[in-house]
Amino acid sequence: MNLEEFPERVKNDIEDQSLTLLEIVKDDIVVIGGWAVRVLAGKKHIRYTLDIDGITPRENLPKIKRKLQNLLTRESDWGTQFYQRYVPQVDITNKEVMEAVEQVELRMEISEPRIKEFQSHHYFEFDLSECESRKIRYHNKPEVLTVKVPSAEKMAAVKLGLPADYKNNFDAAVLLQMSDIDRVIQAIKENNDWSEMVLRRMDKKIGRAKDPARLEHALLINAGITIREYVNKLKYIKDQLKEG
Repeated sequence: MNLEEFPERVKNDIEDQSLTLLEIVKDDIVVIGGWAVRVLAGKKHIRYTLDIDGITPRENLPKIKRKLQNLLTRESDWGTQFYQRYVPQVDITNKEVMEAVEQVELRMEISEPRIKEFQSHHYFEFDLSECESRKIRYHNKPEVLTVKVPSAEKMAAVKLGLPADYKNNFDAAVLLQMSDIDRVIQAIKENNDWSEMVLRRMDKKIGRAKDPARLEHALLINAGITIREYVNKLKYIKDQLKEG
């Protein structure tokens, strides 16, 4: 069962518990990934997100590990992953949902600012000095978190070069709605020929956005994003990158 198929109260509970973990290290990391898109786009980001992805200077990692020492850890190609089993704080009566929920982990993955492409030499490096502070709300609590995130253009550039799953595709569409497209292209070109990664995934992102059977297509429609407009932006970016 996909996270999007969970009952809303369960998804809200998962996200609130994720934010509770984020609160522990909110001053030590810059948030990227799906949570960064949520922070930047607000209610326009209608998909749910499970994992917290963050970046920090190398010298901050020991301090973060101490703060999260009560969580389990595992090392990955990306960085250090902190995790714990999700324990629902809401009632779940559906057996199928409960079986799926029992497999859910709350995860936070933190690395240095250079995001590396798996099995290639390409990377995207964030400038931590260019980040901005934004607020994010819990679903079921009155508290508000203030976190640091990159610009929408930098996040769009990253998302366009990541695998063409529905999350990255939808996030890219949301970010491009609020971005200066030429600044997105500039960010792509500035980062170790990240353009090769973007071009590699572009046709698949376009095809999947246009496919009515794909989840990102439905999410785009539900978010009020015009498929043709998004596709035209992708084609423009593709043409500009090909020109060099």
